[in-house]
Parts: sequence; structure tokens; C-alpha cells
Amino acid sequence: MRNEILCGMVLLLWTGLAHGVTPIGPATSDLDQGQFAIGFDYSNGDFETDYENLIATYSGLGTIVLPDKSISADLEGYFGKVSYGIKDRWLVFARFGQVDIDSEKDFTYGLGTKITLKESDELDLGLTAQINFLTNDESFSDSDWEYAEGELDFYVAQIALGPVYKSDKFRLYGGPFVDWADGDGDLSGRLIYEGTPIDVKARFDLKTELELGGYIGMSLEIAENLDIMAEYQITDNWDIFGAGLQFKF
Repeated sequence: MRNEILCGMVLLLWTGLAHGVTPIGPATSDLDQGQFAIGFDYSNGDFETDYENLIATYSGLGTIVLPDKSISADLEGYFGKVSYGIKDRWLVFARFGQVDIDSEKDFTYGLGTKITLKESDELDLGLTAQINFLTNDESFSDSDWEYAEGELDFYVAQIALGPVYKSDKFRLYGGPFVDWADGDGDLSGRLIYEGTPIDVKARFDLKTELELGGYIGMSLEIAENLDIMAEYQITDNWDIFGAGLQFKF
């Protein structure tokens, strides 16, 4: 029973993983050299991942390794974004925001770049790479824990390749992507088990694996230098709907 209580605490901490899931957008650069853009992204969906190597030390009871476990949760995220055109076909961007998972809110930030590999009148080809970081800290007490503190550090990296079809103010885009996540966590506290306080220390790892997925979306220029977009991403372990707004200047 005490192991089930510990796993519950790890699950609470590990839900921060979903903070790495953000929209991709068109894989090409749409900024000229020296041009800026500010924007807002939204994401909504669900995910599933695994943690492994959960090693727990109970005072007076020794150390055990708990079985690997899967986690699933829903997410809703809000992100601000600032982009800059380094060259006519190459931009970089920074993202910052907050994701709400079962009423748990945390700050996340990330960096990325987009490069236009090939251009034509109607069809462009681009490459996007982005990485998001999160440190998730939790501390609380309840009927099972006199106190508990945990910290999770992880990153999620994504590389997407895809064509962008252009028609006047409308763009249709999509393609494949690869996704990679890595991280670890630590937990310490005092567990109350059958009326007896037990000091606990534990560590665990994200089960890292390379995932293949796909994305499809569309964007529309609704006013001069003002675009809106909608997008869908899917892999074996998660799928999200994304939307965004961008103003270029």
C-alpha cells in the first residue's frame, strides 16, 4: 500500500511532462531579414508516457525498485511567442507560457528555429526544430504525507519537415516529425503508513524514446501582417489540437 501512495505522488509530479507539447505551425520561415513577429499559441489534447527506474528508500525498511508505470492526462496550454528573421529564409523564436493539467499550472519556456529549404510560386519546403524546458516543483501534505517535496526536470525536443502550399492569403501545411523527451525527478518526504511516520527518498526517470508523428494545419492572413492558424498533431502516445495568432512588424 505504501508503494501505491508513493506512485500517486510521482504521478502528480510527472504530469508536468505534457508542458512540452506545443504547436509546430508552418515549417517554413515567413519573416524577412530583420523582421519581428509576436504571437500567441494555444494547445489542447491528451498524452500518455511512462516513467521507469523508480527507486525508493524507506527508513528502517530498505530500498526497493518499483515497476515501470504509464501516465495519461489531459492538457490545455497558453503560450506567448516572439520571432525574429535572421535571414530572409531563416528565423528563430522563443516561447513561454503556462499549461493547466488537472488544475495544476506550471511555467514552461522554449526555443526554436525555422528554415525555408526550397521555394516556388505555390509550394515551399521547410524544416522546424524546437525544444521546450520545464522544472516542475511540488510540495504538499495530506492524510498520507506529513510533508512531501518533489522536483522534475525535463526537456522535449521536436524536429518537423514539411511542405507549405500557398494560395493568395491561405496556406496549407503538414508532414512528419520526430519527438524526443528526457528527464528525471526526485522526491523526499515523510509518509504516514498505518499511523507510523516513515521517511522516504525516491528518484525516477522518464522512459525516453524517439517517437514518430504527423501534423497538418492551415493558416490564413486575416489582415495585413496578421495571421491565424489551426493545427492537429498525433503520435502513438499523444494527440493535440493547436491554434495560433501572429502579428509581423
